[in-house]
Amino acid sequence: MGEAAYSALLLRLMLLQEAAVGWAEAPYAQIPQQATRAATWLFPHAHLHTLAEPPPRPLYTGRMHLEPWGLVYAGYYTGPPHSVLYVLEGPDLNDYTEIRLAALFMEHLLAASRAAGYREELERQARTDWLTGAGNRRAFERALQGLSPGWGLVVVDVDGLKAINDTQGHHAGDRHLGEIARLLQAVLLQGGLYRIGGDEFALLFAPEELGLLEEVLRQLPVSWGLAWGEEAAGEALYQLADQRMYAMKAGRKGLP
Repeated sequence: MGEAAYSALLLRLMLLQEAAVGWAEAPYAQIPQQATRAATWLFPHAHLHTLAEPPPRPLYTGRMHLEPWGLVYAGYYTGPPHSVLYVLEGPDLNDYTEIRLAALFMEHLLAASRAAGYREELERQARTDWLTGAGNRRAFERALQGLSPGWGLVVVDVDGLKAINDTQGHHAGDRHLGEIARLLQAVLLQGGLYRIGGDEFALLFAPEELGLLEEVLRQLPVSWGLAWGEEAAGEALYQLADQRMYAMKAGRKGLP
């Protein structure tokens, strides 16, 4: 390799290193965009394709022939949050130097995707209830502190859950909670659903969601209480909605 070619290769390696440092801090969703820009700096006429639904064939990382691009360098990441196939089109993959540079590029890209994907998955799990998929108590408390005055809060207690657990078993009770959560979540387009206790949920909702929300609540075996952001804030708002829920529950007999 001549001196000019060697200097050019060093420059490309420096650019790749600089790009990889940026990927390390990027959110998962931004990594493909940043990597696409970096590919155009590193390889003449290159383009990075990101396939969220990889083709149904054995996938690996390395040189391969893929339609409609021909000979490409691909990298397969299994997730989380989902599997993705990166396809680097354009480098001369019959040239050893270009192959090694493509391999290094893909190695950094897959490492950044893996780090960001698992980091965000851990963050999601830390704020998500494992049983229902709703937000957990921690996520609710954070959302409640930032609630705008125009929004509302509903605290929901599932009636009769103890009886289901006692007569049908806890698996049946878990399925019942999951179905309640699914029906409540389906109502919310802007707000959020949170499981804040064993049989207790909280819903933060926009005013335009109230009509459908009340309709669904009336059809479910639940007691509930509603409070608006104008009435109180933070923990005081939760306590107000919780008191109204217990007032409704107290008016019903035999619903522990």
